[in-house]
Amino acid sequence: MYMRSIFKLRQAFSVLTKYTKDHEWIKYDTQTKIAKIGITDYAQKELGDIVHVDFQKVGLVFKTHQSLGAIESVKVAADIYAPVAGEIVGINEDLKDSPNLINEKAEETWILQAKVQNESELDTLLDKQSYDKIINK
Repeated sequence: MYMRSIFKLRQAFSVLTKYTKDHEWIKYDTQTKIAKIGITDYAQKELGDIVHVDFQKVGLVFKTHQSLGAIESVKVAADIYAPVAGEIVGINEDLKDSPNLINEKAEETWILQAKVQNESELDTLLDKQSYDKIINK
């Protein structure tokens, strides 16, 4: 029982969450070296009802700030930008039929998974407190 608790605790602290000024989030698993990327709750509120998500293909090697796809809402279309450099290793297939999942739980609904090229790039991103200062101005 004790070892299982330690394992769960270690798992809980293995995910690092960071934010961009463009309102993307990245949740990086330090054990698997895989990141999930999505948009913030602030971004989904600004976009309004999301009706379509366009993805780049699995296997795409991308640079920091490169467009990884687009989100279309009833108001506008917006690009999804890479917070760090890497390679797409998965896309959230559920969003093809239910893009509104982002509206329902933006901070939990990932858009794509990526293998991060350089872990140190995460240090250039915002923590939750710094991101909150930007959106609450």
